[in-house]
Amino acid sequence: MDINDIAAKAAAKIDAARSAKVFAVKMAAASGVEVQEAAQLLAAAEQKYAKDYQAALRADWTESDLRSFGLNAPAKKTGGRPRGRKTAHEPAPASGGSE
Repeated sequence: MDINDIAAKAAAKIDAARSAKVFAVKMAAASGVEVQEAAQLLAAAEQKYAKDYQAALRADWTESDLRSFGLNAPAKKTGGRPRGRKTAHEPAPASGGSE
């Protein structure tokens, strides 16, 4: 066997493995995009459901009524930044004049 044949076979094997790796990462990236798009659609649907659920409550339906129709209350999400600890404000020392 010629050294050039060996090198060509090795290069072909490396190229095939590389193509498989590139294809695998391409498929993973495409799936990742699908997950992100689905998450955005879900978030929008949840917001709409919460708004419509509140509208039903304002229309004089009770949570019990809505539950009896199979409509559960929307999940409550905590929003905004976490609150810091509240500390008592200490008065600033008065600047007297004795130095």
